[in-house]
Amino acid sequence: MTIPLLAGFECGHLGWNGHDLLHSTHHVPERRMAAHYRLAQAHGLSRARDGLPWRHDAAARLAVARETGQGVIWDLSHFDLPPDPAGHARHVAALADPVQPLWLCPVNEPSLYPALCGMPRHEAVAMVLAMARAAKDWHPDVRILANDPITGIGERQYEATDTLVASGLVDIIGVNYYPHTARAPLSKVLRKTARRYGLPILVAETSWHDGHPVHERRHPGWNKRDWLAHVLGEVRAAQEKGAAIAGVCWYPIVDCPPWQHPRSRRRWRHGLIREDLGTDPVLSEALLDRPVFGGQLGFDFDLAG
Repeated sequence: MTIPLLAGFECGHLGWNGHDLLHSTHHVPERRMAAHYRLAQAHGLSRARDGLPWRHDAAARLAVARETGQGVIWDLSHFDLPPDPAGHARHVAALADPVQPLWLCPVNEPSLYPALCGMPRHEAVAMVLAMARAAKDWHPDVRILANDPITGIGERQYEATDTLVASGLVDIIGVNYYPHTARAPLSKVLRKTARRYGLPILVAETSWHDGHPVHERRHPGWNKRDWLAHVLGEVRAAQEKGAAIAGVCWYPIVDCPPWQHPRSRRRWRHGLIREDLGTDPVLSEALLDRPVFGGQLGFDFDLAG
């Protein structure tokens, strides 16, 4: 079975310099959000990870996804703490279509919140649970993605996810895995994570950054096509050992300015979609060579627009 691919849209807000990545990539309803979705869909990416942060108009963003038919898992807090986390979750849940499943990642990478937001990890985990429960109180069918960097097989990296899964609120486990952070083969990471939780696994973030020194040192001569093929091969190997894999998300799908230089004309070359709405030829060809996913997996992973 073809492994479904998702498009990941960077939606963080960096508190130390005010860089709002939705604005700097123009991924907002009044600019290029619909165009980005259509470019992704033209490459077989009809599902996505995206954001409904508190600083943006959630109703307008939900409307663009609905109008374009893009299925989305929505981040509610991507390194940006809402003044009222539970209230924000309730607000989003009240705006969403009550007939369709609402997929949410309440807090992206809670294990990184101490480093990037100054919030202790246990508080970030508690915020995930509070937001998930608030959304479930207001929407009849909320599905939860728990998402963290899981790049090896050591125990410490699982601590946040252990607590979230123990709550009974989590539907899918997200594994964020990049060439420069990998500490064990992806197939081994996926197998251990699947055995640990007995839940479907989403490779929730992965990509290849052209010119990244660690990427090129670890995999000399590789490009985006090679990394995509490698990840899909590792996923198939994990599937053959019994791991249920929901899909792979190329993250981010839009080239963005460096985090520390939001006004720079330079872009990090990790995506499919370029600043001028052109596409990366290597990744474009690799995606178009794959058959479009059109079937059901062995579990419910429908994403409504």
